[in-house]
Amino acid sequence: MVMCFTLLFIFFGFRNITVLNDTPHYYGAYYRVSQYKSYINSSIFSYDIALKFEWGYQVLMHFLVKYVSKEPYTIIMLSSLIFACGNIWFISKFTDEIALASFIMIISGVWFDQFCLIRQTIALMFFYKAYILLKQDKTLYYCIMILLGSLFHISALTLLIIPIIRTLKINAKNVTFVFSIAIILAIFIYQLLGLLGFAGHIYLKVSMQREAAPIAALLDGTLMLIIITTCYYCHKHLSNKELDKTDFWICVFALCISIMTPAFLPIFRINVYTWPIIYIIFFKYIINNDNTITLTDKTIALRNIILVLFIAIMLIRIIIILVFKSEWNHIIPYSFYDFSNDYHYYNLYLQKDH
Repeated sequence: MVMCFTLLFIFFGFRNITVLNDTPHYYGAYYRVSQYKSYINSSIFSYDIALKFEWGYQVLMHFLVKYVSKEPYTIIMLSSLIFACGNIWFISKFTDEIALASFIMIISGVWFDQFCLIRQTIALMFFYKAYILLKQDKTLYYCIMILLGSLFHISALTLLIIPIIRTLKINAKNVTFVFSIAIILAIFIYQLLGLLGFAGHIYLKVSMQREAAPIAALLDGTLMLIIITTCYYCHKHLSNKELDKTDFWICVFALCISIMTPAFLPIFRINVYTWPIIYIIFFKYIINNDNTITLTDKTIALRNIILVLFIAIMLIRIIIILVFKSEWNHIIPYSFYDFSNDYHYYNLYLQKDH
C-alpha cells in the first residue's frame, strides 16, 4: 500500500503542467486569482461567478491561496495527494492485491482521467464513501455525500439516480425498461438540453458540429460492456454469493451513460464516477479468492486466462488511443515539473507553437 501510494503520488504529484488535459486550467486559474490583493483579503466563502467553478472548489482554492501558498502548483500537489490517498484507501477496502489493482487502474487510463479532472475527482472521493454507505442501505447518508460532492462538481447530482433505480428488482423486464429510457434520452438529448436552457453551451455546440463517429466513446462503451459481461459470467460460474443489487444497478447505470455518450460526447464525464466501481467489481470476481466457490485448478486457470486477456485488451486500447490521438484531444509526453523555473506557461496548446 505504501509503495503504491508513493509511486502514484510522485508520478502525478510532480507532473508538468501540460501533461494531463485539464491541469493547466486549474493551474492558470490559481495563478490568476493569487495576483489580486482584493481576492486574498476577501472571505474564502465568497463566490465569484466569473471563475465558473462550483462554490466548494472556490472555497478550497481561496483557502489555499490565502492561508497556504500563492504558488499555483499547490493545487496540483494537494489534489494529487488527496487522490492518491483516496484511491489506495478505496482499493484496499475491496482487495488485498493492491499492487495488481493499481497496475490495472493505471493501464486502463482511469487514474489519468481522475488526476486530470481535479474538481470532479474531489467529488469522486465523496462518491467512494457514498458507494460504501449505499451498499449498507444507508440511502440518506449516500445522498448527503453526493450533495457534498456536487459542491465541487455539479455532475455528481446525476448519481442521485442510482438509489432510485436500485429499488427495482433485478430482472430482464426492469433492465430493458432502464435501457429503453437511456436510448430515448440519447435520441432526444439535444432537444432535452435545449429545454433545460443549455442551447448555447459550448459543449452542445461542439457536439453538434461533430462529423466523425466518436471513436473514444464507442471504444470505452465496448470495453465497459466486455468487463461487465465478464463479471456477470464469473458470478454465474465462479461465485456462490447473491448478486449485489448496488453493484448490478451501477453497472446498468454506467452502460446507460455509455449508450448516451455517442450522441453527446461530454456526458462521458458521468462515467468518471462509475469506472472505478466497475473495476472494483471486476477485482472482486477475478482477483479476490473469498468471493468464489472452492478453487480448483480449472477455476484458477479460467481466472488467470480472463486476467491475461483483460490486460491484453487494455494494451490494445492504448495502441488505438495512440493511433487516434485527436479523439482524446491531445496526448503530451510525460515530463516532471521544473521547480527551478521562476515562470511557467500554462497554455494547454503551447506545444503546438514550437
